[in-house]
Amino acid sequence: MRGSERDRKNLAAAKHDNLNPAQREAVTHGEGPLLVIAGPGSGKTFVLTQRVRFLTEERGVAPQSVLVLTFSRAAAREMEERYRKLCGRERTGVSFGTFHAFFFRILRTAYGYQADQVIGEEEQRALVSAVLRQKKTESGDFRSLVQNVLSEIALVKEERAELSHYYSVSCPAEQFREVYRAYERGLAELRKIDYEDMLRMCYELLKERADIREALSERYAWILVDEFQDINRLQYEVVRMLAGKRENLMIVGDDDQSIYRFRGAAPEIMLHFERDYPKASRVVLNINYRSTPEIVKTAGRLIQRNKTRFPKEITAARPSGKPVNTVVCPTPHAEADYLIREIRELVRGGARYDSIAVLYRTNLQPRLLARRLYQENIPFRMREMLPDLNEHWIARDLLAYLRLARDRAEPGDLLRIMNRPNRYIRREAVRMEGESLAGLRRHYEKSGEHWMDERLGKFAGELRRLGRMRPSEAIVYIRTEIGYDNFLKQYAEEREIEAEELFDILEEIEASAEGFPTVSAWQADGTAFSAACKARSKRTEAGDEVQLMTYHASKGLEFPTVFLLDVNEGIVPHRKANSREELEEERRMFYVAMTRARDELRILTCKTRFHRKAEESRFVREYESH
Repeated sequence: MRGSERDRKNLAAAKHDNLNPAQREAVTHGEGPLLVIAGPGSGKTFVLTQRVRFLTEERGVAPQSVLVLTFSRAAAREMEERYRKLCGRERTGVSFGTFHAFFFRILRTAYGYQADQVIGEEEQRALVSAVLRQKKTESGDFRSLVQNVLSEIALVKEERAELSHYYSVSCPAEQFREVYRAYERGLAELRKIDYEDMLRMCYELLKERADIREALSERYAWILVDEFQDINRLQYEVVRMLAGKRENLMIVGDDDQSIYRFRGAAPEIMLHFERDYPKASRVVLNINYRSTPEIVKTAGRLIQRNKTRFPKEITAARPSGKPVNTVVCPTPHAEADYLIREIRELVRGGARYDSIAVLYRTNLQPRLLARRLYQENIPFRMREMLPDLNEHWIARDLLAYLRLARDRAEPGDLLRIMNRPNRYIRREAVRMEGESLAGLRRHYEKSGEHWMDERLGKFAGELRRLGRMRPSEAIVYIRTEIGYDNFLKQYAEEREIEAEELFDILEEIEASAEGFPTVSAWQADGTAFSAACKARSKRTEAGDEVQLMTYHASKGLEFPTVFLLDVNEGIVPHRKANSREELEEERRMFYVAMTRARDELRILTCKTRFHRKAEESRFVREYESH
């Protein structure tokens, strides 16, 4: 053996010394398809970059023939940077990129598309927002509604579903169809395409043009796909065409972390990979280097309840640590108090604020905690924008009541709430007499409708009583004595939406008012808190702050200490999850949240929520069972 070849082989062996047997098998795999099931904290990115290094440095594969696809620019940059450091290269030659960027490159080459012909996210939101506002859509969180509608539009396009047969979960079916058609007209007027159009066009191009398909397949002889569990059907079909007859396709992912079904991702695609590629080798990266054995075992007991998954047994490489702690709090306020105390205790013990994460299922949940952190001067950062309760139509209803009760009414307040609940007051009467109850009583007296005097007298008496109450007491009175709860139930029934979603908002508003002596004090605090949250969400630089985020946003991250908020039935799993597939996705989301913790995991559940008995999540019983 010549010296240079011997040196190269010795160097290669040394590079493989830091791989465990499963990692080494994945990295040094030869030709043909490869399925790598990568559990949490198992070194997925490390294996991918080592695989690229192995191909280009040891197998002699031309870097230009290697394509690495992932879902985020950050992940693509990280892999490219790691590869560059591993190989000591200034320029890699390997194509690291997102699906989005790669598909655009194909369209630019084939059709001459330019970047400004692809619609941006803000433009998409503006199109959908304009239609929803035109239809005077009232929503618990308008920004989230817009995003959810956009996700559903994308899903219809990706699945190539028949619009007339698609039933939206974000808004009434016919309204969604109208928004979809208006969105498509908007794209045509702007002469732009969206990501789903780009994906469809790539699919159709490769399907119809064998010459282009074969040229790309020849160019990219080795394809590696990261986070494969998040792939949708069209993306997969394009990747399959690119892999061609060589089938040098390596997919890396974790079916237990597939949590984007609403975007078209499904774990079934990964589970059926070996059916599509019968010659595929399978490697399971089952050693978790991130978390303690206690966290790994507890999360494992939970996820094994899912039926649609690859069977796997994840073990921890780290020594034993603290047990997973389930904390039962009497109320959400007590839960917030507990978190404040524990965060301070951890920091006093030497922890940084940014080593602590509080994770939750939906972005409505953290409002009470975030407000307490703000009041207690504890630095925190939220990954997603917290919906502004003051902008919600229910909050505007309640404030209209409270202003009328204190003779501080603004124009439109009476019109807004005069029939919430229904008092049979005609809008024409208000326009004729002005926004005053006295004027309305005179109007109905003149018209001979004396029965309305009793209704208006009762309304006036209710407002007088409200004027003497603290904000939280007043809201309870509006809900129960005036009948606002019944109005919300009827409102939800007429619009075919879930009343529970409206009551979640109402109860959050009621909770935010507790402890304030006056409406003005409550509103001043709320305004300052909203401004602080908006300022935090706009900052790009990271600071030493407690991290608050949803389960979805936490994917791919890790923290020494993790608290899971409000682990109660109806929240986790979400009450909308009814089918087996939906419940399994909820369980995967909770599994993702649990496995973000490195050293300590605490799971918080409440006995009551907003004066109603609350049940701990079934997931608690599942991970506690042995």
